[in-house]
Amino acid sequence: MRRALLVSAAGALLAVPLARANGDPASDVLLTQPIYFPFAAPLPDSDREALTKTVAAANEHGYPIRVALIAFTSDLGTAVTLWRHPQAYSKFLGSELAFVYRKRLLIAQPSGFGIYNHGKPVAKEQRVLAKVPVGSTPTELTQSATAAVRALAASEGVVLPEVSSSGGGHEWRDRAIIAVGGLLIVVAIVLVGRWLRARGASR
Repeated sequence: MRRALLVSAAGALLAVPLARANGDPASDVLLTQPIYFPFAAPLPDSDREALTKTVAAANEHGYPIRVALIAFTSDLGTAVTLWRHPQAYSKFLGSELAFVYRKRLLIAQPSGFGIYNHGKPVAKEQRVLAKVPVGSTPTELTQSATAAVRALAASEGVVLPEVSSSGGGHEWRDRAIIAVGGLLIVVAIVLVGRWLRARGASR
């Protein structure tokens, strides 16, 4: 049991560094997920949920799109030279995803938006995005991406429903539950370790 716990803990600690080390992280995440969220950004649950629901609604209503939030240079991995070049990065990332995903791809960087649609003209989308303010902080960037998805869908006649989130009132409660649960797990591991040592000493 003790060995299994140690192996699980080691795996959890290694998961994020491995993800970051593999090229540009978004190219891995967007293969199976509709949104890439920055690994290093502590985003409010309400903003994260709003973007998630908005993107899901767009796809469900016939406007396929995936989104990459690039808040820091670390989010670009080995493609760091494309920092502050969201349109160029959208083409780069789109080509990496082409064997799995060949539809709209929205990039949000503090310097602006990038849009790619597998080689199709995107001038119309770029004009729409030019009217959407871009935030500079990770939280503002998430909110900007949500507004951008809604604006892009509306330009094609797809009106997305207003999304609702759990709100800030539940965030602190959920975080407190997680923190207490984590503390109890640590205490349990310590107690089990002491019991095993005591048992070994008695033998």
